Amino acid sequence: MSSQNAELRRNPVSGSVVLIATGREKKVEQLRRTGNRAWTCRPEFVDGTKCPFCVGHEDSTPPEVKSYRKKGTKPNESGWGVRVVTNLGPAVDQSFPGTLLEEKQAGPFLVTEGFGYHYVIIENTDHLASMATVGRQDFREVMNMWRDMTLMVAADRNVKYVFIFENYGPLAGASQPHCHSQLIALPVIPTRIRNELHGAEKYYEANKCCFFCQEIDWEVRMEARIVEQSENFVAWCPFTSKTPYQVVISPRAHQSYFANISTHASADFLTEFAGLTQDVLKRIRIVLNDPDYNMYFHTAPANQPEMVHFHWHCQIEPLTTAIIAGFEKGSGVYINPRSPESAADDLRNAVIV
Repeated sequence: MSSQNAELRRNPVSGSVVLIATGREKKVEQLRRTGNRAWTCRPEFVDGTKCPFCVGHEDSTPPEVKSYRKKGTKPNESGWGVRVVTNLGPAVDQSFPGTLLEEKQAGPFLVTEGFGYHYVIIENTDHLASMATVGRQDFREVMNMWRDMTLMVAADRNVKYVFIFENYGPLAGASQPHCHSQLIALPVIPTRIRNELHGAEKYYEANKCCFFCQEIDWEVRMEARIVEQSENFVAWCPFTSKTPYQVVISPRAHQSYFANISTHASADFLTEFAGLTQDVLKRIRIVLNDPDYNMYFHTAPANQPEMVHFHWHCQIEPLTTAIIAGFEKGSGVYINPRSPESAADDLRNAVIV
């Protein structure tokens, strides 16, 4: 750590405050996953005998929206590698509204029609695989599907924001073990994203530079919180980590919209990003004994020109035994019992293959 004393650290863009509690810092052994996962779905979903995401059970899901599959195979049959279907219990209404949506007054509140898209990305044919264990090319294919689906739904003029996320394990909100991620497209910009965009714009106006670019440069110089680097991407435990082993991955060069990442053979940044992200997941898997986690993207809103003040990033938040209790929920200040400096050191020293 940079200090032997407890520190209150504030992020000037998000406004979040964390308390790095050196006096109650936990050892990594106290934060690792123990015991088996307590799945609440049907047993045949857990063991894979009737898993709707497994090969041969394609008729157990809604019709596929998009897939990467072997030549000569047909939609909704075997032969796929990555497959996208509509969520059986969508959070939004996917019926086309037929007009541009606008917020309406409802007493002192504002209401927008709950239109949007909610898709499940089935990431692999292997029921027991995870994003940390799939092949390198398979991992890239999943990320390429996230990019393709973002571009597809963003073509709808009512879509203001596309949110990509993966819940791994029941504690993280996964409904069943077969590896999958989700995409939700909304007609509004989510509150956390809107606040981050506003904070980043204010920082840019005051400092004439992108906060995220400055953060990356500073972290690379400081080195203490770096987890892994490649030529064009950096992974680090943020200075203001809310929870133990939180990792952010971002491009070094300024870019505000994830779906604009280059896939061209001469500059295939997507492959490089996928490789670094999988390495981080492998490190987390080793250090914390395959913990449940949430992974998600913060990117610029859909159909916007390049933003000079915003920088897309991927965030991974493992679920540990650290408790988010009344103080955190009530105050918004998170007590982190494992400093990002200690966490980054643990992850860097993990031996991956």
